[in-house]
Amino acid sequence: MQGMDHSNMQGMDYPGKKEPTPESRTTGLLPAGTAQPGSRYDQPGIGIDPSERRVLVYSDLKAYTPWPDRRPPGRELELQLTGNMERYIWSFDGKKFSEVNGPIHFEHGERLRLIFVNNTMMEHPIHLHGMWMELENGAGELIPRKHTLNAKPGERVSALVSADAPGSWAFHCHLLYHMDAGMFRVVKVA
Repeated sequence: MQGMDHSNMQGMDYPGKKEPTPESRTTGLLPAGTAQPGSRYDQPGIGIDPSERRVLVYSDLKAYTPWPDRRPPGRELELQLTGNMERYIWSFDGKKFSEVNGPIHFEHGERLRLIFVNNTMMEHPIHLHGMWMELENGAGELIPRKHTLNAKPGERVSALVSADAPGSWAFHCHLLYHMDAGMFRVVKVA
């Protein structure tokens, strides 16, 4: 990637974007303070030009019927999506899977909010096995349920989860080469 002109890449522009530093070009981390305070649910992914065709974006999604569990979340869990392009390591909270000490714990029956803050220059589709994530996209009672949520570079994405499935569940980036490189955790519901 060194020597490539990145100044005019389709879809790589967003409000508040800061120019990459020499360090961020090799590590894959965004410059400090680049992660957005909110989401960009109304914008298509990188490389998709909405002027060429109609593009379905997260702000368009609505559930057909409301999810039965309408309780507010009892707690929030924020996870930083991190990585290093030079060493090709992808991680949650700066730790790849081989460096963590055990699973992420959910209490059976609890309602919680998961917040993903993407501190990298790549999109990460985060996948939770066994439970639905309800994308907080402003659709009120009809917020959409998904197993995989895509977090754009510098974006903050939040979802509600009802921990209704006891057991141990895989939780990872669905770009499988990112999962294999460390962006993987286990969620234990007990």
